[in-house]
Amino acid sequence: MSRQGLTVAEAAQALGVSQRTVRRQIKSGKIKAMLVPGPFGPEYRISELGEVVATPAGIDKASPSAMDKAFDMIKALQQEKAELYAQVAYFQAQCRHLEDRVKLLVEAKRPWWRRWLGR
Repeated sequence: MSRQGLTVAEAAQALGVSQRTVRRQIKSGKIKAMLVPGPFGPEYRISELGEVVATPAGIDKASPSAMDKAFDMIKALQQEKAELYAQVAYFQAQCRHLEDRVKLLVEAKRPWWRRWLGR
């Protein structure tokens, strides 16, 4: 840590999140930071992290049911993922069926004796 404070990378490592998340929290006002001149232009410096919460939106770290909310969110996302996989499988089957029909239409243009002889 320098005299001016933590860089975005150092703050991200300390919080266990990505640098993009730290920048997003700075812009939303959850993390107090100041712009200082750097070697490649202005850069953010964070003087103190304080009680920054690196949790999903809508979950308060201090509430006792935060874990229950998180598990409910995870379960809902897993269910949505399973539904989307089912839809993808359905559309893949539809594509295969349509490809087979197109092949039949293309083969129908060949004379019967070429289809029969396999040429």
